Amino acid sequence: MILHDLNFALRMLRKTPAFSFVVVTVLALGMGANTAIFSVVNQAMLRRLPFADPDRLVMVWEQSPQSGKANVVNPNNFLDWKASNRSFDLLASMVAFQVSINGGGDPEVIDNVAVSDGFFAALGVQPLLGRWFTPQEDTPGNDRVAILSESLWRRRFGGDPHILGRTIQVNTRDFEIVGVMPANFRFPQTRADLWQPLALDPAQVSMGRYLSTVGRLREGVTLAAARADMERIASELRSERPDFNGKWGVQVIGLRQQAIGDLRRPLLVLLGAVGLVLLIASANVANLLLMRAALGATARRMARQLLLETTLFALLGGAAGLLLGIFLLRVLTVILPDTGDYFALKETHLDALVFVFTAAVSGLTGIFLGIAPALRTTGIALNPALHAGGRGIAGHGTLLRRALVVCEVALSVMLLAGAGLLIRNFARLTAVDPGFDAGHVLSMQLATARRFRDDFAMADFTGRVLERVRTLPGVEAAGTSHFLPLGQIIPGTGFWRSDSPKPAPGNQPVTDVLVVMPGYFAAMGIPTLRGRVFDSQDRPGVPDRVVINQTLARRLFPHDDPIGKVLAVEWGKRGQNPGYEIVGVVGDVHQHSIDKPAESEIFLCDLQQPTGPIFLVARTHGSPASLVKAITTEVHSVRGDIPISDVRTMDEYVADSVAAPRFQTTLLAGFAVLALLLAGVGIFGVISQSVAERTREIGIRRALGAEHAGVIRLVLGQGLVLAGIGIAIGEAGALAFTRFLHTLLFGVPPTDPLTFAAVPVFMIATAVAATYWPARRAARIDPMEALRHE
Repeated sequence: MILHDLNFALRMLRKTPAFSFVVVTVLALGMGANTAIFSVVNQAMLRRLPFADPDRLVMVWEQSPQSGKANVVNPNNFLDWKASNRSFDLLASMVAFQVSINGGGDPEVIDNVAVSDGFFAALGVQPLLGRWFTPQEDTPGNDRVAILSESLWRRRFGGDPHILGRTIQVNTRDFEIVGVMPANFRFPQTRADLWQPLALDPAQVSMGRYLSTVGRLREGVTLAAARADMERIASELRSERPDFNGKWGVQVIGLRQQAIGDLRRPLLVLLGAVGLVLLIASANVANLLLMRAALGATARRMARQLLLETTLFALLGGAAGLLLGIFLLRVLTVILPDTGDYFALKETHLDALVFVFTAAVSGLTGIFLGIAPALRTTGIALNPALHAGGRGIAGHGTLLRRALVVCEVALSVMLLAGAGLLIRNFARLTAVDPGFDAGHVLSMQLATARRFRDDFAMADFTGRVLERVRTLPGVEAAGTSHFLPLGQIIPGTGFWRSDSPKPAPGNQPVTDVLVVMPGYFAAMGIPTLRGRVFDSQDRPGVPDRVVINQTLARRLFPHDDPIGKVLAVEWGKRGQNPGYEIVGVVGDVHQHSIDKPAESEIFLCDLQQPTGPIFLVARTHGSPASLVKAITTEVHSVRGDIPISDVRTMDEYVADSVAAPRFQTTLLAGFAVLALLLAGVGIFGVISQSVAERTREIGIRRALGAEHAGVIRLVLGQGLVLAGIGIAIGEAGALAFTRFLHTLLFGVPPTDPLTFAAVPVFMIATAVAATYWPARRAARIDPMEALRHE
C-alpha cells in the first residue's frame, strides 16, 4: 500500500511539474539558508574542542576592581595560584607577542606565544615532531628552545623531517627547535607560529599584569568549586600584598565559553532568523497545497497520502536546499569578517551533523506541510463537494489559508524589525567620529625588540626614522605609538592627582596609556584642545610630561585648568612616578571599539618613557599605498635589519572595527527581504484563489452596477485586512524577538520607535503590491462569462 501511495505521489509530481518546481524551490530557499547558518553555528558552538577532555579546561583571570571584568594575570599571583590551588591537575600561563625571526628565509615578523611548564600537557595535545618543553627549560637562562607551528615549519623549512636540533634566530637570539605542533593546533584568542618557554623568575617581583592562564580541573571538581577555591587564594593574596592586590578578585570561565566570546548572541540571532524564514516558506507551501487541493488535485486522497506527498516535497526541497546551502556557505565564508576568531569560521564546511540536521528539518517540514491539507480534506464528504464544483472544499479551507498568510506576515514583521534595528545600529556606528582623521594615514609596525642596547637607543632610532620620513614628498606628518586605535588591546595603569592623598590599596583609578613620539597627534588628526602636544623639548633629562584626553580632564579637573597640574602614574620600569606635568589636552579617541565610548587616557612621550612595540603612522597628501616603498626604504636606511609588518591604512582599521556588525546586518536584512517576498507571494496566492472562488459573486456585483474601482477596493481590502492582522501580531512578537539584539546595538533601543513605525509601512506596501493584480483581474470579470462559468 505504501509503495502504491508513493508511486501515486510521484505521478502527481510529474503531472504538475510547474507546481512541483515552485514548491521545491520555495522549500529549498528556506532549507538552504538554514543549512548554511547551522554550519557556522556547528563550527563555533557544537564541534568538540580539539583537546583531551575539553570540558575540564578553564581559563582563570584576575577580576578588575574597577570594571568587575576579567583581566590578565600578574606573574607572582599566578605562581601563588599554582602552588596553593586544590582544584587543578595542571595550571599554566602564557603571553602572546610578535617577534622577528631569521633562518630558513628572509626576516619575518610572526606571532609568538611564551608558555609556562605544563601548558601543552594541560591541553592534552602531542607535537607532530619532537617534544614539549621540559620543566628545566621553563627557567631563566635555560629557555633558548622553540616549538614551530606546522605552517611555519613548511613555509620556512620546507617541511624538513630533520628540523629538530636546528636553530632559528628570534629577535637576534638563537633558539634550538625541539618540536613541531600539528596543523590543527591553535589556542583560543591566539595565533601562534612559534612557542617558547615563559621562564618566570619566582625571585623577581613583577608589578605588571599580562598573563593568560589555563587550567585543567581535577577529576570530579566542578566549576563552582574551582571558583570558590581560587577566590580563597585571592583573598589570601589581598592580605599579603594589599598595595597591589587590594580588591582584586578571580574569575574562572569554561574554555568553550571563553572561546565563543561575543560570537554566541549574533550566531543564535541568525539561526533564529533563518528558522523564521523556513517557517514562512513552509507556510507558503502549505498554502499552495491547500489551493491545489481546493482545485480537486488531492481531494480523492486521505491523510496518509497527503503526508506522504508532502514529505516527498520536503525531502526534495531538503536535497535542493543542501546544494543551495553549500553554495551559500561558500558565499558566507568569503564575506565573513576576518575577526581572528578561534573557530576559524571562514573555514566552515559541511559535516555529518549538518547533513543530519538538514535531513531532520526536511522530515519535520514534510509532516508540518501535510497536516494542514490532511486535516482539511479528512472528514469532508467528497462527492457532494465535487458535485458543487469544489466550492465545498474551498470554503472549508479558506480560513486555514488566510491564517497561514497571517502567520507569514507576522513572522516577516519580526524579521523586518530585527533587520531594521541592525540597519539603524550600523548607520549609527558608521556615523561615529572615532576621534581621529583616518583618511590618508598609513601605518606599519617596526619590529625593534631586542635589537637595541636599551630603550633610549630604540627611541633614538625611531626619532631618526621619523626625521627622514617627514622629508619625503607627499608626507604631511609622521609619528609613532606603541599601540594604535581599534587595533590592539590598549594597556592601562593606576594614577592619581599628585596634590591629592594617595588612594588606598586597590582604589587607584585606572586609565589607558599610550606612549607616542612627537608628531603622532598631527599624523592621526587628533585635535589639541588645550595647551600643547609633545615636541623636541620633551626629552630625557627634563621633567616628565604627559598629555591627557578630554574625558580625563573633565573627570579630574571639572572646574580647574589642567595645564600645569601634576599626576602620579604607575608606569614603566621606574614604577610609581609622582611627577608627570600635564602640558596638553587632546580630543577623545575610541581606542578599544567604535561601539564603546571613549575612556580616560594619558599619553606619555616616547623620548622620556621609551616603550615598544613601535607603530609608525604617516599622514599623506595622496594615496598612502604609494608611499609604502619609500617609507620602508627610509626605515632600512637607518637600520637595515628592522622587519616591517602589518602595513595598513587607518581607514582599514576603521572598516575592520565595524566588519562584524556589517556582516550581521547584511545577513539579517537579506533574510528579511526574502521573508517579505515570500509573504507577498503568500498574500498574492490567497487573494488570487479568493477571486477565483468568488467569480460568480463578483460577476453578480458587476451586473448590479458595481464600479471598477469598487471591486478593486473590495479585493484590496481583503489583502490589507490579512496584512493588518499579521502586522499587529508581528509587532507584538518583534518586541520579544528584538530583545535578543540588545547586546548587538549601539545607541539604538530594542524598541526603537522609528523602526517599529517603518516596518508596517513596508509590509502594507508589499500587501498592496501583492493584492493589486488579483484586484485588477477581479475588476475585469465579465458578468455574463462569470454566470455561464457557474
